[in-house]
Amino acid sequence: MSKLVVDTIQRPGGAAVSFPIADGTAGQFLKTDPSGNLTFSNSYTFPSVTFPIIAQEGKGIVGSVSSFTDRANQYSSPAWSSSGPWTTFYGYTAHDDNSLIQFINMALGDGLPQGTTEWFIGDDTNGSGSRALQFATGDRLGYKRDRFQYTNATSQGGHTFRIMPIRNNSASPISVPFYARLSDYWSGGYEGACMFVLAPNTSTYSTVTTVTSTRLSYSQSSGDTNGPQTFTGSYTIPGNTTVLVCLANTNSYQTTYRFKDTSYFYYLNTSYTFADANIVCDMRMLSSLYASNFNLPNSGTCNGTGILAPLWTKTATNFGDR
Repeated sequence: MSKLVVDTIQRPGGAAVSFPIADGTAGQFLKTDPSGNLTFSNSYTFPSVTFPIIAQEGKGIVGSVSSFTDRANQYSSPAWSSSGPWTTFYGYTAHDDNSLIQFINMALGDGLPQGTTEWFIGDDTNGSGSRALQFATGDRLGYKRDRFQYTNATSQGGHTFRIMPIRNNSASPISVPFYARLSDYWSGGYEGACMFVLAPNTSTYSTVTTVTSTRLSYSQSSGDTNGPQTFTGSYTIPGNTTVLVCLANTNSYQTTYRFKDTSYFYYLNTSYTFADANIVCDMRMLSSLYASNFNLPNSGTCNGTGILAPLWTKTATNFGDR
């Protein structure tokens, strides 16, 4: 048997590759450099992974997820005519048990209307209205629009649910003002509108175990034919923490088959909600609210319990912890 002893190999017209003088240790591999030198190395460092966040954070981009239900104005089941999905839902107390778990599930595009076995998603007349992703194009986030509602149930108009994740990137608590406009049509006793905040018990997504809600403003109005209701309030966000600012509203009857659906935040500029540069829309949480499957229960006590903790812990799993 013969062997070839060389310290350099070169293809015709190619670059020379030089071998190391001595053998490496067990488990090492040959690594090249840009000059054609081969050396033994212990490990390879993989490049860092960028989580699939939908937009750059802290650049003035503000977004929310929203869903819509026609309530009793759908052509057929799964309309809900009075007390709401699973059990009684009150729009003006959407922040509290037991409306809160229903609010979250409907905001995420899922719900089970009473008396049916069909799952709630979207509406009849405008395509699916479930878990839509919307961004502010200026000072406002959301919409004011007319809706055709099929059965013309004037006292049981549709509902819109909206969630905007806001993060305090500083180490100190910051009081943040919020402003919204919402339609309302108080009639059957289950309607109303409100703005509230969901806050975790810890700052790190993965360690959240309980969530509490605080209502900032609410309405039980007979209608908004003269304009939607104004909602204002402030909330002190702890340092390095993400909270969810939520809106629930009822569509207001205007005339035959015509309802007004108003659901938007406003004053989203550096003089009001985002006056402090450390207050940003949490793009990691927004991505998770839009894309994750949370598998939340359809009933139970939410305020001050762990039922809503997966909104944060699932974000850590799917989009990275912080």
